[in-house]
Amino acid sequence: MLRRIVGRLPRPLQRALFKGGQRSDRLRDPDAVVAALRVRPGDRVVDLGPGYGHFTLSLAMAASPDGITYAADADADTLDELRRAAAERGITNLRPVMTSRSRLELPEQVDLLFVSATYHHLRDPVRYFSEARSLLRPTGRVAILESRLEGLAARWVNPHGSVPRRVHQQMSRAGYELVETHDVVHGHWFAVFKPS
Repeated sequence: MLRRIVGRLPRPLQRALFKGGQRSDRLRDPDAVVAALRVRPGDRVVDLGPGYGHFTLSLAMAASPDGITYAADADADTLDELRRAAAERGITNLRPVMTSRSRLELPEQVDLLFVSATYHHLRDPVRYFSEARSLLRPTGRVAILESRLEGLAARWVNPHGSVPRRVHQQMSRAGYELVETHDVVHGHWFAVFKPS
């Protein structure tokens, strides 16, 4: 209801009250997000908390034919659905991986750890990403795409997001430096980090 009320206000006031984007914004153009990441054939990529695979399948296609994309999740049903979706599309380089909610577990080091709408679910992101550094190749990166939890009404309109400044601080404490941001998805903060 609050979202509808905010949606009726003049645009400048809407932006002051809520700068975040909706799920539909994030999923509108997954190929643009993947293109911004410059995933190349042969890359090893992991999508943490892949959901329905909107980004996962695009990442897998970008890394094919020789690359591998891991879908890492703590929910077996999610991974089964992704396995079926990849098979239906003829994608053969997707590897579902069961992982815990408190620690990322992968069979090998990766070039890119992609985190979309999942960061805010992590209980201790500093520890989580500090430990995940060992899973990145020497030139590995972490990309985070989160709804901006900014503005006076942000927590009421959409509690599923993060404050960009806080994410940046936490990633710095985990041993990463911000290397680039992208303005590809309305209302979302899209940042890429590398180990410092």
